[in-house]
Amino acid sequence: MDEFQGFPGQCLPFLAQLNANNHREWFNQRKAAYETLIREPALTFINDVAPLLSKISPHFDAIAKKSGGSLMRVYRDTRYSKDKTPYKTNIGIQFRHRFGKDV
Repeated sequence: MDEFQGFPGQCLPFLAQLNANNHREWFNQRKAAYETLIREPALTFINDVAPLLSKISPHFDAIAKKSGGSLMRVYRDTRYSKDKTPYKTNIGIQFRHRFGKDV
């Protein structure tokens, strides 16, 4: 993985567009842009933070994985929600305590 250089300039406009067009057809046509603008930089950030976080506390994990790691999924759980928009319009990153449960 490369060193984290920040999120690309198109990151926030992409999230704003996702907010305005929060449906599967729009997202599926732009999933490659999501990977490039959001997911890959976020995973690089998590990877770079991991050694620093372990110095602060060895009990918190920074896991740079596409699924099941510190990066939260873009897909919303809409089962019990009145808001049925399928995608989150933010970048969610969590550093879990080793003995804690998932969010």
